[in-house]
Amino acid sequence: MLLKRGAMESSRSGSDHDPVLPPGYRLYPTEEELLGFYLRHRLAGTRPQVEHFIPVVDIYSHHPSELRAMAGAANVGDKEQWFFFCPRAERELNGSRPARTTPSGYWKATGSPSYVYSAPPASRVIGEKRTMVFYEGRAPTGTKTRWKMNEYKAVAHRRRRGHPSGCGTSSACAACTPATAR
Repeated sequence: MLLKRGAMESSRSGSDHDPVLPPGYRLYPTEEELLGFYLRHRLAGTRPQVEHFIPVVDIYSHHPSELRAMAGAANVGDKEQWFFFCPRAERELNGSRPARTTPSGYWKATGSPSYVYSAPPASRVIGEKRTMVFYEGRAPTGTKTRWKMNEYKAVAHRRRRGHPSGCGTSSACAACTPATAR
């Protein structure tokens, strides 16, 4: 886990479920750490404590301005970026179009998704990254805001006969990083 020294602001007082972190520290994972460690363990259920650092929040049920208050203990001191695990709700039965509407607007994908790779020497695709912008109102006439978000989706690798490295995607949950309006 990578924690970056940020503004000297103390973390929430720890409850039985929240870890107590030293003042001034915040979660600052690389894309590889976010997908290869946090999201992988969240999906596998092998390290439940990752939810202390990155909470599970249905971000599509909230306006982006409400999300900072829901950030985990390691995100408290960060005013620009927060991390969430978000259940993926699909708009279509085949799962090809995720639902990204909120009560007050919608998140619209910009450009094509990019891939996130593991560190060398393996350098294999471990996930997809999609950048989105928040629009207030209803599509297609919504008003573009300055809120941006990166959505990360894990890619599962498995070997099948005839396919040396077939890929499937995990649709159970995505790691999302909304960034504050600037």
